[in-house]
Amino acid sequence: MKIPNNISILAILPVLVLWGCSKEPPRNTPRAASHPKDFLLQDISWSDPYAYMVDLEHPDAVQYIAREQQYLAEQTEPWRSNLKEMMSELNAQLSIERKTTPIVTGDFEYYSEIRKGHQYPVYYRRPKTLPGDQQVVIDLNELSNGTDFYALGGFSISPDEQTVAFTEDRTGDGNHTLRLRNLDTGVVTTIADRLEPKLAWHGDAILAIEKETNSVVEHLPDGQKTTLYRETDPAFSLSVRTARDRKTVIITSESHRATEIRTLSPGGELQLIAPRQEGHRYRLMIGVDHMTVLSNYKRPDYALAFLQKGEVDPSDWQFYELRLPGSVVDFERYEKFLLVQVRNRLRDQLVLIDPLAGYQRSILVTGAGESFRLMQPDDGAEPGFQFRIRSLIQPERRYKIVVSEQVAHEIDSDSAPGNYLRDQYRVEEHWLSARDGVEVPVTLIYKKGADLASRPLYLTAYGAYGISLPIAFDPTRLPLLNRGVVLGIVHVRGGGDLGDAWHFSGRHLNKENSFNDFVDVANRLVESGIGHPGMLAARGASAGGTVIGVVANEAPALFKVLVADVPFVDVLTTLLDPTLPLTESDILEWGNPDVPADARYLFEYSPYHQVREQDYPQLLVQASRNDGRVGAHEALKWMARIRARSTGGGLHLVDIEDHSGHLGASDQYLRRRKQALEYTFVIQGLGLEN
Repeated sequence: MKIPNNISILAILPVLVLWGCSKEPPRNTPRAASHPKDFLLQDISWSDPYAYMVDLEHPDAVQYIAREQQYLAEQTEPWRSNLKEMMSELNAQLSIERKTTPIVTGDFEYYSEIRKGHQYPVYYRRPKTLPGDQQVVIDLNELSNGTDFYALGGFSISPDEQTVAFTEDRTGDGNHTLRLRNLDTGVVTTIADRLEPKLAWHGDAILAIEKETNSVVEHLPDGQKTTLYRETDPAFSLSVRTARDRKTVIITSESHRATEIRTLSPGGELQLIAPRQEGHRYRLMIGVDHMTVLSNYKRPDYALAFLQKGEVDPSDWQFYELRLPGSVVDFERYEKFLLVQVRNRLRDQLVLIDPLAGYQRSILVTGAGESFRLMQPDDGAEPGFQFRIRSLIQPERRYKIVVSEQVAHEIDSDSAPGNYLRDQYRVEEHWLSARDGVEVPVTLIYKKGADLASRPLYLTAYGAYGISLPIAFDPTRLPLLNRGVVLGIVHVRGGGDLGDAWHFSGRHLNKENSFNDFVDVANRLVESGIGHPGMLAARGASAGGTVIGVVANEAPALFKVLVADVPFVDVLTTLLDPTLPLTESDILEWGNPDVPADARYLFEYSPYHQVREQDYPQLLVQASRNDGRVGAHEALKWMARIRARSTGGGLHLVDIEDHSGHLGASDQYLRRRKQALEYTFVIQGLGLEN
């Protein structure tokens, strides 16, 4: 039953069959084998009956996964037509053919295109003087033959423009292979594997990051290799990229708390920009005639500094102070001018400055549910700057700023689905008080129509690493919006929405703030007349899944439906394993279990450890077998413990994808299948028939 926009959902609740109200769990509910393993950490002890699941090939783990997948199929069989309809709606939102705007580099224009019936893009180039004569750079459809997963890591054209170097992941585990393709002959050569995705040309060689040794390695096309730099601190990860001058390679070592950058010029030695210092993070731009740094050295909201060669001490840097509130999040440079992106209370502002003249002028400010993305000038760009405006309810638009005019002009925009009318939808921003008095923002999206107090409310959050959930138009939200669901992004502490201070107030021993913010905002919204109290749902992915896990334990009656995607829920056990690739860096964000205060704090909120005997809401957990960041065993263990301890009859499902990684399947239609299951689960769980 579809609900017309002019009818209150509250009015028809009595006639809906509310699935999941029974106190008896569905029949044939899977039960995992129990093999208790005892743990003792300082003064904390616990028993883990499902520790064996860390090995997904353990016979009992294999059997449990099979039972869960069979149970998923049985429970969703009555929804077959609903799932089919949802898949049809989601696929209709995908453009049949998509083509990117050409970018000019050197003598060529580069662009990509997804054609009808193909899963992946083809990257092309054509001479900028003969735009009709196109050449294939790499065809991901061809490269993906014979594999169930394919993701392009990065690619770069050689200085002589005859070869493309690229990295690819063929399993979803995050390990990349470096390959070269001759653009004249089409011959592809494999150079190295088990790499990070980033790469950069250095003369005739390619620089890439070896995962096992955490080293920058120079690879020659004939297979010879030389280690240029090795990072010895496991809390730091490495990346490489080509600077704007097209000659220098920038090598970055970075943890969650510090940055150290080195540069490598043709024929030169590694040059240190600034040594790592606890709490100092910075980014570097090298142009033909300048070096500019964005740094938080003694400036928690970041500031721009202009470097002279050899100035490795940040106290010697010449900082430019903006006369504006907020954090500097990005910048671009053109000749003597800088375009700076400043964020203050969720609003982005673009500021044009001339540092030498001390001149600065505000060009544009975003509204609710909007963000800017600055674009790197290409070789064919008109003089000045280009940027994009992203919106939750409008396709992306591209603008240019001609410095002499100091105003923004729209260049073009992405197309919307054929039946989409922007004026039918609305974005709102609310600031609501958490239990400690701090105001937490939430961004809402909904279709205009029925009273908001009668609507279903579906909230999400992330809240870790200083990362913000992306603000962008996503047509796959339309099936929910068009059914009257109000969608909300809760900008909880721990994320980067309000700068470093917001991040720090939701990490480590302040992590509880992330969870409290989410619960408190949900309650405040309902109190203010937004969302029906019996029709609340929530989702979170990865670190956002930690939020969902805590909410399930601490506020099980608040949400009727929960969705956790690749959730980080076995927090304490994972951080105790030093062999995992992210442990040393993650303890800087979450805490160090070797420290007694940290261990106690982690144990007291870790979702897996705090599962208790109570009635849990309806729960869909999605995981990826090849996930190299959050192991699928975390989701399985968590579900097994909930099944063993839940006293209610709510439906609990696990969906394990066999051919995907942390970010999901690479096949766009498999991604829609996963999304269709999520949406249908939420719709059914809230009592809204398709």
